[in-house]
Amino acid sequence: MIGFLSGILKSQSGNSIILDVHGVGYKVLVSKSQSFTPSDKIELYIHTHVREDDLSLFGFQKESDLQIFELLLTVSGIGPKSAQNIMAGVSGDLVRKAIESSNINFFTSISGVGKKSAQRIIIELRPKLTSASTSMSDLEGNPALVDALRELGFRNQEITGIISQIDKDEPLPNQLRTALKLLHKWVK
Repeated sequence: MIGFLSGILKSQSGNSIILDVHGVGYKVLVSKSQSFTPSDKIELYIHTHVREDDLSLFGFQKESDLQIFELLLTVSGIGPKSAQNIMAGVSGDLVRKAIESSNINFFTSISGVGKKSAQRIIIELRPKLTSASTSMSDLEGNPALVDALRELGFRNQEITGIISQIDKDEPLPNQLRTALKLLHKWVK
């Protein structure tokens, strides 16, 4: 695995650069907000992403940004392109703060990240970043409904998948009935 590259910028096009490292040109995907000047000496922390049909290098100027990027990759449904999109134009510290404060609006303001993905990111990563646990009531919905669904044995991931589809202005029994119908589809 490649973890770090240091070299001279040969070219930049969109969100990729060619980095000359002692005569070998590495194509590295970077955030569009990172702008370099040709012939700049660049040092990047690298995430090497390997798939059956692809080998991609994702570069970050700070090691802390790489760590947040790799943490985002642990969330189900978030791949390297989505994680790079989340990291575009912001520091890893800002993403970390958004997770720690359960800021769904931060994530939903990013193109390609919907409410469910934002909830999933916060639910799955907040316990890894803080000692405080994330309750579903921090995110949305009726806390009594969430507690009732937990008592029935449903997991946070299952609840996260349906909670945004329930009208929180309905009486609790109606919310519970709707949730159970949605969860029946979710767990099939």
